[in-house]
Amino acid sequence: MEKVVLITGAASGLGRALAGKFLSEGYLVIATDLDTEGLRSLPGNGEVLRIAMDVTSEESVKQAFREVKERGLAIDVIINNAGIDKYFPLSEAPLSEFKKIFEVNLFGGYCVNQVFLPIVRSPGGRIIHISSESLNLTIPFMTYPLTKKALEGYAKVIRQELRFHGIDVVLVRPGAIQTRLLETVKSLQSAVGSQRSEIGKWKLEKQLWKFAEGAAKEIGKTLSPEEVAGFVFRVSEIKNPSAVYRINNMLQLKIAAFLPFSLTEWVIRRRLTK
Repeated sequence: MEKVVLITGAASGLGRALAGKFLSEGYLVIATDLDTEGLRSLPGNGEVLRIAMDVTSEESVKQAFREVKERGLAIDVIINNAGIDKYFPLSEAPLSEFKKIFEVNLFGGYCVNQVFLPIVRSPGGRIIHISSESLNLTIPFMTYPLTKKALEGYAKVIRQELRFHGIDVVLVRPGAIQTRLLETVKSLQSAVGSQRSEIGKWKLEKQLWKFAEGAAKEIGKTLSPEEVAGFVFRVSEIKNPSAVYRINNMLQLKIAAFLPFSLTEWVIRRRLTK
């Protein structure tokens, strides 16, 4: 029986690499994304079902579900990979900016899981959430780690609930991956500069510039999307999987997770006031 995987954010980066990996392993790939041009350029013909889907729109997710259900498909694996990032002062930016990151990184996965659950193979199905090693970072201007920390809490709750249906829920917590998200960090000064008219209104403009100057220096070792996709595929095949799997996590961030917040606060204040 042909296995089926649904991947969100499949048009580029890790999502694209995941589509290629699962395709090479004989899966029928349901590749979803807002980027229809990127979806069209994915390799594969009949083995790839390309669906334009906005994870922040419940109606869009339901429409994608109807399209999959009409084909009589049962899903073996869902990979909630879609994610976005942006840097701004949380004390000053509009609520809409803050909500936008959560809509994709947290509520998007919630919506996809709930809508597609009726056709996830039960027992035997698996839901994988792509998290981040940055989840324990509580430093200025970063919303992304907050969304991943919330995502991990949510995933661990539904892991316990869905075990009653024989469905496993797993988190994969990668370090830096060579994707557009990473390029944003590497060129954060340019990205911040492109928002000059916006950030000129912020009282913390100077500190944001300082943060942008140092961001690229903190990246550490990076992996290709293909390397991480191979790891995620192996995780999808493990019997009785653990709740969390890690790849390429930085020792510094592991240590930082156990440091008193007062120390983190002191270090950040020094760096941003030099």
